Amino acid sequence: MTNNDQKTPVSLNNNAIKNWTISDIEVPNYSRQEVKQGIVHLGVGGFHRSHLALYMHQLMQRYDTKDWSICGVGLIKPDVVMRDDLNSQDCLYTLMERGIEKSTTTVIGSITSYMYAPENPKAVIEKMANPDTRIVSLTVTESGYYHSEATASLQKEDPAIVNDLKNPSTPCTIYGYLYEALLIRYNKGLAPFTIMSCDNMPENGKTLKSMLVAFAKLKDSKVADWIATEVASPNAMVDRVTPKTTDADRKYLANILEIDDKCPVVCEPFIQWVLEDNFSQGRPDWEKVGVQVVSNVEPYELMKLRLLNGAHSEMGYLGYLAGYQYIHEVVTDPLINRYIRIMNREEVIPLLPKIEGVDFDEYSLSVLERFSNPAIKDQVSRICLMGSGKMPKYVLPSISEQLAKPDGKFDLLTLGVAGWFRYLRGVDMVGKEFEIEDVMAATLKETANKGGDDPASLLGIQTLFGDDLRNNEAFVEDLARDLKLISEKGPLEAVRAHLLAYKD
Repeated sequence: MTNNDQKTPVSLNNNAIKNWTISDIEVPNYSRQEVKQGIVHLGVGGFHRSHLALYMHQLMQRYDTKDWSICGVGLIKPDVVMRDDLNSQDCLYTLMERGIEKSTTTVIGSITSYMYAPENPKAVIEKMANPDTRIVSLTVTESGYYHSEATASLQKEDPAIVNDLKNPSTPCTIYGYLYEALLIRYNKGLAPFTIMSCDNMPENGKTLKSMLVAFAKLKDSKVADWIATEVASPNAMVDRVTPKTTDADRKYLANILEIDDKCPVVCEPFIQWVLEDNFSQGRPDWEKVGVQVVSNVEPYELMKLRLLNGAHSEMGYLGYLAGYQYIHEVVTDPLINRYIRIMNREEVIPLLPKIEGVDFDEYSLSVLERFSNPAIKDQVSRICLMGSGKMPKYVLPSISEQLAKPDGKFDLLTLGVAGWFRYLRGVDMVGKEFEIEDVMAATLKETANKGGDDPASLLGIQTLFGDDLRNNEAFVEDLARDLKLISEKGPLEAVRAHLLAYKD
């Protein structure tokens, strides 16, 4: 197609989908103005829009579900971009599922309004408190929970939490908003909404509720007791690789698919959601569109968090230091691929509780196959984000459990932690500085550089590491050895040295 022949892309809005002409791209067949909003979602990023919002779109599209559309909420100042982009196109967006052999593009309509909390906190609180809201869901990343993994407690000294305790009308954390909305319902004698975490965390529902109760106890013990007794908070395991959208994705959508979308989403074809059936005000019939609704999520959750997320993080830091840009490049490096396979087989899988009908070795291999998809172009830098929230949940628990065993194996897991520690210096292997994106970035970088190849300084951070790690001589020695090995020989040579002791 020449420039002269190129058509003007279709701008997404309600009028456009009424007169849709792009036959191979599905658009909503339901009246978005007539559906009722039953879900308020905090943190409308790419993952939410490739996961929960897609499941809701499928229910509305295939089963005429009318009571559960989503009101999206942006909690932080940078969300102003999402506010402007989504509201300019009636909250419609394009989802591009990219497989190795086949790709599918769909216009999603399940988010029917978007609110920007910093602009009007009261309006968001009132929206959550409205009786029509039966579920408040959230994807705010691990760091948004202000949960100390080492002590299993709320980080109540954090300035954001302190703000929400002192300034209830201008909250900035999920707990400030959830508490104030639930307080309205409590005072009016109304049943509470369900709070539903869709973040990658062990026992995400349990953690969310326990941290909210801890926050509430600092405000009003009676309200805290009511939340503890009455508020449902299901655990869930969620899975779908959703890389950050790039300008190249937007240009492809405009020039090839002829859609002008300011905020499209790109993801892999694979999708999974295992959800505990624990809701106080009803829920959508998610089973109809493939959600596994179960009584106990924990075994699925551990499998995914440790074999997928743990592997993702470990290969991310080592791959970044090795100079790779995309995850598919990292996972197709024969050294790193073999490292992850053996690490999962030898040090992670033996710790997992059995799941009937699930082969952990096959699951581990399927994870690597998914990560090798070059169509996704998942940036390694994205995987390295927020390590302070990820590593204590995905990797460190496996090490702790291995240390507790008389014959525990933690050699390969420790190498991944060493990769993270070396990454935290903010300088790559050729001396080029890079930005560490983490809520604890300043502390982590300063501590990492202060300690150098001695991990003791970083291990001294109480909110990230337990005494079982910092006081274990064998672990600390191995970590120091690996840090020095990476610093002197580079990440790939460090991996090679470790693999000499193993056979496939």
